[in-house]
Amino acid sequence: MSSSGETLNIELSPLIISNSFIASDNNNDTNEANDFLHPQLQHQSNTHSKSNISLLTTSDHPSESRYSSDIALTPMRHSISSSSSNIDNTIDNSNHDSDTASTFTTLESAITEERYKSPRQIIKELTIEVLPALLVSVAGSILAGYILGTIQTNPAFDRIPALFIMVPIMLNLKSNTELNMSTRLSTLANCGVFDNKREGIRAMQSNMELLLLQSTVVGVCIGFISTVLSLVSRDRVDGGSSENAVFDFFLEATILMASGIGCAVIGSAVIGILIALTVRISHAYGVDPDNIGTPIASSFGDMTTLLILGLLTSFLIPLMHTPWPLLITLGFVALGFVLFQIVRANEQMSHHISKGWLPLLYAAITSSVAGLIVEKCAEKYPGMPALVPVLNGIGGNIGTVFASRLSTGLHLHSRQNGRDSSAEHDLVMLILLLINIPVQVGFLAMHQFVDPSLNANLWFILVYTSATVVHGIAILALVRVACNYLWTRGYDPDDCVNPFITGSGDMLGTILLALVFFAIA
Repeated sequence: MSSSGETLNIELSPLIISNSFIASDNNNDTNEANDFLHPQLQHQSNTHSKSNISLLTTSDHPSESRYSSDIALTPMRHSISSSSSNIDNTIDNSNHDSDTASTFTTLESAITEERYKSPRQIIKELTIEVLPALLVSVAGSILAGYILGTIQTNPAFDRIPALFIMVPIMLNLKSNTELNMSTRLSTLANCGVFDNKREGIRAMQSNMELLLLQSTVVGVCIGFISTVLSLVSRDRVDGGSSENAVFDFFLEATILMASGIGCAVIGSAVIGILIALTVRISHAYGVDPDNIGTPIASSFGDMTTLLILGLLTSFLIPLMHTPWPLLITLGFVALGFVLFQIVRANEQMSHHISKGWLPLLYAAITSSVAGLIVEKCAEKYPGMPALVPVLNGIGGNIGTVFASRLSTGLHLHSRQNGRDSSAEHDLVMLILLLINIPVQVGFLAMHQFVDPSLNANLWFILVYTSATVVHGIAILALVRVACNYLWTRGYDPDDCVNPFITGSGDMLGTILLALVFFAIA
């Protein structure tokens, strides 16, 4: 705002940046321009004169972030160059503070940036960026399996068998909250928030606080579910008095609660920092964080979770007959209340608190069903469990990469330079599918070299490859439908789509792999 009281009004819809400027000299032209906007944002666009633009820092649409630099242009007749010139003249005539000036710098760079990419650029970008990230995720899945096999020999798992129940639930729920953070930050980075250093740090801090709050809730739920399932699956009638049985169960419950919430919060803190650094560094060096953020988050997330769970349970078991496990649990719960107050007071993030919980529940249920299928088939098909994490992991990763790109595109604009973006989405789906096949077959060949007992002959490789193709096509198609459906219903895909995709992908991939072994047998 200028010192003379002159008001500079700029009305821009957050996270929808468009390079298409169309006529706005009269009301009819402006109404046609509004067709480019998300349907639920059209009511925000009013008739503007050439010199009257309005800036909003909030949005009525539930899926929009509220960062002051998350800005978008209401379509205007001016060309890019003339619009930039008008903005410069307006800034020169106004006495803005430093934050407003930096916001206009971000706006001008966003206006002049060419958003459309040629097919050759898309193919090169996906091949160079996504393929190495998928290879890292495969290595992470293999290492996570090795770590899981190691911690299963931990005396804590012998003392409290319910810890085995905790592992798959922990990996699924915690991983999905981290994936959501990765897609949110990738969207913000591609929308120009990270171009402003102060806004970028604020975005990382806010998302980190939200992640820790979500991980606290997830940890409490995991501990409670594991405790209930432990109570159902155990028979405490034999041996000892009922009072001793109840006391022993209480001690185990405190260990399960402390392990669940402690592992979730500490693990999310580590991976949250890794995600923030990955997005920040990749964006700074011209790498699209949508292409690498989710694979890195998922691969390192599983390894970190299992390592922390093994270390934490080893630390807690000797303290089982002391008040420390209970005090640790209460301490993390208190931290959760503090985080809740912090996030709720943050206007930029408070609307995310209630979002995404039903998809997380869906992912937990479907992944549990997939685990039961593996358990039933493992005895008949011994080689199947070793292939499940990689088949589902790689398929899930290409799905989350595509979902992250789609969500960013929806937040930025529905059209790119006046062109329908469906052709670009078709190309991205094809390239991701083609990248998926050699990675899957390469892992199968490596596994056969390490463990010849699989007996992966040419017929098995052909059937397995067909299953990976079906799995990949189904996931990518599901991502495309889900993202567009959620967006048109007023939900942010960054909060909802990842758990839905990973849960559905785990179940479908496990069923397909069981059919592969059935066909070979």
